[in-house]
Amino acid sequence: MFVVQSGAVPHFVRLLSSEHLNVVDQAVWALGNIAGNGSDCRDFTVRCGIIQPLIDLISRTTGIAHLRNVTWTLSNLCRNKSPPPAFEAVQQILPALAHLIKHEDREVVSDTCWALSYLTDASTDRIQAVIDSDIVTRLVQLLGSSEISCVTPALRAVGNIVTGSDHQTQLVLDCAALSHFNNLLTHPRSNIQKVSHP
Repeated sequence: MFVVQSGAVPHFVRLLSSEHLNVVDQAVWALGNIAGNGSDCRDFTVRCGIIQPLIDLISRTTGIAHLRNVTWTLSNLCRNKSPPPAFEAVQQILPALAHLIKHEDREVVSDTCWALSYLTDASTDRIQAVIDSDIVTRLVQLLGSSEISCVTPALRAVGNIVTGSDHQTQLVLDCAALSHFNNLLTHPRSNIQKVSHP
């Protein structure tokens, strides 16, 4: 990718600490696009130090559009599984996702759930890292949401978790996940029904 080869990524990462929010927004958007361009680009942005300044923006932001942008970029840092993100990066990102999944904005919650669906589509140690972040109860709650944009990725994440160990599956059941499945299996959206089936 030309932007990566041109050496722009470290400059974009530095701009995340700018005092000018419009500059920060442009840098976040650019880095999110780069990170979403595949595992190599994602890992390069991580090596350039994107994670901590991006997470720091969660507490700095005052506008919802800005927070949506940050959450979308975090989600792209979790995408692609050939190979998946480095485990150290996952551990760094998970506390931010645990915070964002409790937000009231639909888009923030949706992108957070997509990030978690990517992270749980992996080995049991990565699933366990998500569980240890105390996120599963909220994911299960979102199965009953009226917002389809939240239900779809939450359902994928929960479905991924139950493919883990027996203990991990039991934890989801203990959060009353089964209470949502009658509605999910008869959902008006066929894609929700499809993902809900074993």
